[in-house]
Amino acid sequence: MRHLLFTYRANLAHITALVSDLTDDQMVHQPHGLVNHPAWTLGHLAVVSNALATVLGLESTVPEDWKELFRPAKQVPPGGDATAFPSKDRLLAELTAQHVRVAEALGAADAPLLARAHPNEKMRRRFPTIGDFANYLASAHEANHIGQLAAWRRAMGVGPRARP
Repeated sequence: MRHLLFTYRANLAHITALVSDLTDDQMVHQPHGLVNHPAWTLGHLAVVSNALATVLGLESTVPEDWKELFRPAKQVPPGGDATAFPSKDRLLAELTAQHVRVAEALGAADAPLLARAHPNEKMRRRFPTIGDFANYLASAHEANHIGQLAAWRRAMGVGPRARP
């Protein structure tokens, strides 16, 4: 588990570095038709971390309206309206808070909890156990979105950010 938690912490540091120099207005740009802008991506990662927290037995703490705004597979409409999304600071604060609570829950999780079947039957087809779900979300899922953020930066012409 400590290796997964290391990756999860590193992901948050990388995400933070990738958006650290962006303005709220830049956070919603969609250059060259890229759909997942940074504002949506950060909110989405916070919502998904909250979903993992609930599967691990914690209460949902993400703002209720975020669940629809940042749901998986949501098509982000073009437009670049920064007022349609929370500020970068608010998004980073929520993502960080979700990371802290998930990391604590994962650190305390025992083998029987992680071996339990995913409680959602539809999700269970892809993630048979809570541990499978946790491993994917804390590593590969976030890495996918880190790659999108890096590609978005290049498409915006703001250049790459150094790894934290």
